[in-house]
Amino acid sequence: MIRGLILVGAGTAAAIYFLDQKQGKKRRKVAAKKIRQTVSSAGELFNNYSGDLGERASGLSQELIPRAKEYAGQAKGLAADFVKNGNSRFSPSARLVGALGSALAFYGVGRRGMSGALLRTLSLGLFTKALMASRA
Repeated sequence: MIRGLILVGAGTAAAIYFLDQKQGKKRRKVAAKKIRQTVSSAGELFNNYSGDLGERASGLSQELIPRAKEYAGQAKGLAADFVKNGNSRFSPSARLVGALGSALAFYGVGRRGMSGALLRTLSLGLFTKALMASRA
């Protein structure tokens, strides 16, 4: 109730301020100019940050591609060893982490947006952790 009264009072004060016959037109022009400047500067900042983020992501992806290929080769070797010998160097905890990573990957594929990307990234981290645990 009180919040509503405060909002009505603030709205009325703003209307009186901007609709004043003597200076209302000038005040509206100044307010519109400030809003345009703020939106313009926010757009420039967004463009600068998004460009910087894109460059960083590109550099990071170029750095991670060789590592991913190395881990894929190791996984292929471990799978071939498992098929050939019927045993595995994976500890039970590494197996659990790998299973959790695969479950997250399958769940993340079905999700759109940021949550799906986050789940897929987390599953890649868990796969990597499982591979690193098998190397020890």
